[in-house]
Amino acid sequence: MNTYWKRVSKFALPALGLLVLSACGGGGSASGIQATPTTLNGVASKGLVKDAKVLVCRVVNGTVQADASCLSTTSGKDGSFSVTLSDGFTGPVLVKVMAGVGSMMLDETTGGDIPYSMTLRAMVPALSASTAVYVTPFSEMVANAMGTSSIDADKIRQAMGTVQSLMSSLGIDLSVMPMLDLKNSSGDATLMGQQANMVAQLTKVVMAAKSSSLLTNANGVACNAAATAADQQVACAVNMMAGLMTGPTTFDRTKADAMMAALLAQNVTATNMPIIMANGTVGMQLADLTSVQSLQTALQNAGLSSAVVASTVTGMMSGMHLRTGSTTP
Repeated sequence: MNTYWKRVSKFALPALGLLVLSACGGGGSASGIQATPTTLNGVASKGLVKDAKVLVCRVVNGTVQADASCLSTTSGKDGSFSVTLSDGFTGPVLVKVMAGVGSMMLDETTGGDIPYSMTLRAMVPALSASTAVYVTPFSEMVANAMGTSSIDADKIRQAMGTVQSLMSSLGIDLSVMPMLDLKNSSGDATLMGQQANMVAQLTKVVMAAKSSSLLTNANGVACNAAATAADQQVACAVNMMAGLMTGPTTFDRTKADAMMAALLAQNVTATNMPIIMANGTVGMQLADLTSVQSLQTALQNAGLSSAVVASTVTGMMSGMHLRTGSTTP
């Protein structure tokens, strides 16, 4: 499938439109001195989440602001969003990507969209002049670990480390964009491999949601129970993944083992991989991420020069975690 659309919000690209908002909270300027704005650029993916409501909520005195006090925008057709805090807030924030009218998400296994009917969150320890965040089922695990009080940057970083350690055999890195970026990363094959790996692991989530009885809801019913729609299967799987986190450094071992067994059993031989093209558009290429030849073909179709595609893919493969059958660390 070769579908392309323009990026509609700022993320590692010149702004097409930028939401600039201000509100009170820690890190801003209370004097007459102009504050240096802080900007949060993000991508929401399970796969790409489109036309969803995005809230950026400050953490003040260890507690997340109520939704009504949060900054708000909408994710683009490429899953991206951007918010600038004109008061220069530099503390922690919670990002919430919520279902709205017409919200959809990419199903990487089919290349089509399915309804987006859940909420994904991500914690950011601190904002700076330009901060990136990737909102995925893996960041939702971090958010769920935080609870509702006594939240601070150190605990957020602890939870991020716990999730990445728990899922080390999948190569989960919360700082890596969940799409392939030919525009900004084409000279870094290792980073592109990490990006492709995040796409592969997100594909495993939807594959496991549809096929594995190991992923269950709170009542023990399999997420892939008969007559369950695909979006509900995915939401069920994401809820189980998040629910296994019991604190910033703790998790339910039994649930974690079940989750890892379900994900590691998936073999990503066909995924519709979102790619940022050199001209700033986003498209999809169908690829077998276990095949060097298939990945080379996909990247050439996406515009990567034939002169460098072989060496690029060789470098990428070292950053991908596609083996099956491992257990929780």
